[in-house]
Amino acid sequence: MAGTDANNDGVRDDVESYIDTTYPVPANIDINKALRQYAKAAQSSILDADDAAKSITHVTERFRALECLMARRPTDFHPVFVELRARMLDTNPRSEAYLKADSQATSESLPLLPADQWVGACI
Repeated sequence: MAGTDANNDGVRDDVESYIDTTYPVPANIDINKALRQYAKAAQSSILDADDAAKSITHVTERFRALECLMARRPTDFHPVFVELRARMLDTNPRSEAYLKADSQATSESLPLLPADQWVGACI
């Protein structure tokens, strides 16, 4: 389920290749970094789906990454996000783990940042 991550950066190689091909740097550095931020958080969610505490942490990390993406691509973040998520959840076990991680966090109140702070969510 983990897939190959040859450079151990927390992003699967196939996803990393998609991001780099679709949003090459340096011209797209901000969106590239935002998508990597989301991909890393989503991968952690998938791998740690059986751990409730880690799932809550990773769902929060995914929210921060989405806020970053919305700051970087305010007019078209949704299709950009949907395409990346589809590539992340390319197998049934990955999709099921992602949903399990989400279900671990449904009882939690996850704080969302105001729109004027979204860029601060970028790491």
